[in-house]
Amino acid sequence: MATDITAPAPTTTPAASGSILDTARQTLNGGGPLIDQAKAFAKARPFASAALAGVLGVALINTLRGK
Repeated sequence: MATDITAPAPTTTPAASGSILDTARQTLNGGGPLIDQAKAFAKARPFASAALAGVLGVALINTLRGK
């Protein structure tokens, strides 16, 4: 009594690289909703966005210095 062993059918998945590239291209071209929200925040609250940029800049400098 022999059993017939067959290989499982190969599964195909859509290529994710095309969708990642499309998303990145849309984000870099200013089409992303997060960028639109950031621009609206900066226009509505210029002093708050400047303070946020300053705090992030100081944090980045301290990170690069290693302290």
